[in-house]
This record gives sequence, C-alpha cells and structure tokens, in this order.
Amino acid sequence: MRVLTRIYALLIKELCQLMTNPKVRMTLFVPPLAQLIFLGYAATMDLKYVDCAVLDYSHSPASRDLISRFAGSPTFHVHEPLVNEADMRERINTRAIQLAVVIPANFQQAEMGHAKATVQIIVDGRSANSAGMAMAYATNVVNNRTLEKAAKCSRIRVETRAWYNPNFNMQFFMIPSLLAMIALVDIMLVSAQTIVQEREAGTFDQLRMTPYSSFELLLAKGFSTMIAGICQLTVGLLAALLWFQVPFNSSFALLAALLISFLGASIGIGLLISTLAENQRQAILGMYIVVVPFAMLSGMGTPLESMPDFFQQLTIINPLRHGIAALTRIFLEGATFWELRYSFYFLWAIAVGSFTLTYFFFVHRRNDG
Repeated sequence: MRVLTRIYALLIKELCQLMTNPKVRMTLFVPPLAQLIFLGYAATMDLKYVDCAVLDYSHSPASRDLISRFAGSPTFHVHEPLVNEADMRERINTRAIQLAVVIPANFQQAEMGHAKATVQIIVDGRSANSAGMAMAYATNVVNNRTLEKAAKCSRIRVETRAWYNPNFNMQFFMIPSLLAMIALVDIMLVSAQTIVQEREAGTFDQLRMTPYSSFELLLAKGFSTMIAGICQLTVGLLAALLWFQVPFNSSFALLAALLISFLGASIGIGLLISTLAENQRQAILGMYIVVVPFAMLSGMGTPLESMPDFFQQLTIINPLRHGIAALTRIFLEGATFWELRYSFYFLWAIAVGSFTLTYFFFVHRRNDG
C-alpha cells in the first residue's frame, strides 16, 4: 500500500510536469488532430484522376463504344483523339497524358469473331505506382466490356463481392493506419524526451537522491505518458468515427486493450531512446532514426508480402506493423482477440523487452552518476 502511494504521488508529479508544459499540450492534441483530418483526405493510394487519349485505327461502332467506356469512367479524363504514334509520344513525354489506348483497325471484325485483335495500353512509367494502377484500371475497362459481350452468348455470369469494405473506400483503411502512425510519432517524441529533460534541467541528480527506486521512476514516467497517449487517441478515435464515419465492427474493450498494448510498446522504445541519449537533440534524432524505418516497414504504404523474407521477419520488432494490422481488422473485420492474439503477443514482448533494457541502462547511469 505504501508503494502504491509513493507511485501515485510520483505519477501526479509527472503528469503535472508533462501537462503544464504548453509545448507538450500543443504537440499532443492540436497537430495530431489536424494531421489526421488533413492526411485523411490527402493520403490515399487510390488513383482518382488519369489523363488519357485514344488512338483509334478502327473508327467503328465497337471502338466508339470502348472509347465511351473510358469517357464515362470517373477515373479517366479523355483528351482529344491522338493523330498518330508521334503525337502519342509527344503528349506522354510532355506529361499531357498519362495513358494512351491504341485500338487496332480490325477491332470490329475481332468482336464479330472474324479476326483476332489486340488493344494496346501505353502508360507513362516514370511514376511506377501510379502507372501500375492506371494500367490496371484501363485493363479492367477493356476486360469488363469483353466479358459483357461474351455474357450475352453464355449462361455463365460472374459476380464479384468485396468483404469488409464493399465500396473500396480507401479512407476506411487509411484513417486507422494514420491514427496508429500519428500516435507512434507523438508518443515516442514525448517519451524520448522525458529522461533527458530531467538530465538537462539538473533534476536528474535530485532523483538519484530520492528514496524512489529506478523501477518506480520509470513506471511513473511510462504511465504518465500512457495517460496522455490515451487522451490523444480518444480524440483521434472520435474524429475517425464521427467525422470520417469509419465503420467499427468490434468491441471497444478489445480496441482499448490494443491501444494500451500499442502505446506500451511505443513508450518503451521512447524511454529506451531517452535513457541512451545525452540531450534532447540526440533524443529527437534517435526517435526519427527509429520512426522512419518503422513507418516504411509497417505495411501501410507497401504490402508486407511484397517485401523480401528478411525484411518481413525484421518487421516483427516493429510495433507499428502490429498496430496497423490489428487496428484495421478491429475496425473493418470485427476480429476477436483470438484472431489478433499474435499481434498482442508481439506488442507485449516489445513493451516488456524495451522496458527491461530501459531499466538496465537507467540503473547503470543512475549508479554511475
């Protein structure tokens, strides 16, 4: 009971020290909410606008029908027809268009079964990601028309269904992912400065003289940052549910457990950086050295399955990978704890491992003075 009273008093001191700093309050609440709303609209992997043009050698009803499919698509903006291949090359080189569709002269005959024709799709590949998506969208337009024509002569009908996100709304994936990303950056930034701030302010030597154990000091610093992180995530969750109306199909208890586990792993890494750093400049630099690889190897922008096996195994120590994967499944899929158990196990292991290393280095530096 006496230990709990001591920890409670130290926790109040840490919270007061944390929340009375106007810069910390600004960092924790205003920028994250603004970033979530701004990036929620701007950060997307969808390709919503493609400039294209058609080189029609057929000039037939079939080719005009295909061109109308592109013109009627919300993704493609069809420019005036191409004159020849030189015109196509010039427009692509000057970025006037991103994609060109070449319809062969025998397109009408091929549709009637009297010939074989190939529709050529040429795309500007300087931006590989956009080029791949534009190519996929254009291929779908051509293939869907072919399937519709073939379905009139067949009794087989193909139906497609998308589970968990029927309208393919990219925001439903990006908002939970951004929520985890912003929380990781802000909470690690705050926790990475807690110990070095004490050292620079000269109060670290005073802490060495107190009867508090190293475990109690670290526990209070971790819990105070945890409370601040929960408040920040609560604001972000309200924005995700009420502003962006991201569907939520699971229990709030499971969501709270995941967020606490994720914050624990993030705070543990932040405290480890703060313990090893000599000053705030080193702490901030160390935090960004860790955050950038975490973000790039989280699966948010690049699918984990497309990475080499070595990097897939390396991302196991990345809390952002497990946070994003579990958070999106909780929102969209309504996954249970048993289905997400490995994400929880890894987050707990990262939290315990980082806190253990923090404790070891903190004790070492405290004893050395």
